[in-house]
Amino acid sequence: MSASAFRKAASRLVIGLMIVQFIPLDRINPPEPSPVEAPEAVAAILKKSCFDCHSFRTEWSAPAYIAPVSWAASAKVSGGRSALNFSEWDTADPAAVEHRMLAIRKTVLEGSGHQPLYYVLKPQSGLSAGESTLLLNWIDTYDRETAQGI
Repeated sequence: MSASAFRKAASRLVIGLMIVQFIPLDRINPPEPSPVEAPEAVAAILKKSCFDCHSFRTEWSAPAYIAPVSWAASAKVSGGRSALNFSEWDTADPAAVEHRMLAIRKTVLEGSGHQPLYYVLKPQSGLSAGESTLLLNWIDTYDRETAQGI
């Protein structure tokens, strides 16, 4: 490939990358209709480790505004909110609540590897052993209270 052909290809690539920046993505944090209620310490852990992908309190970092990284970030958050959304917690279906708590328990017990790239980019979001224990205790308490109708 000649130098002029390379420059032409590079110019087209740069122009293409500039154009894709204008593709709109869903990076909106709508109001929370029924946020999860948890003790203050548990809420702090959930905010630190879970809310970016599993709530309407997502803190969109700078790369989330630059394509093509923005596409992946938007897709991951959308998928995370669909799987479990702490901003839409209340439900009349006890089976759904039980399913949520089992999913949280499984994720905590398996470690923070369910989205490894996120934890590479934001290592402070990982759970410490103490935080994991606190979350698991909250899940156990929540399950008992729900079962007793409290």
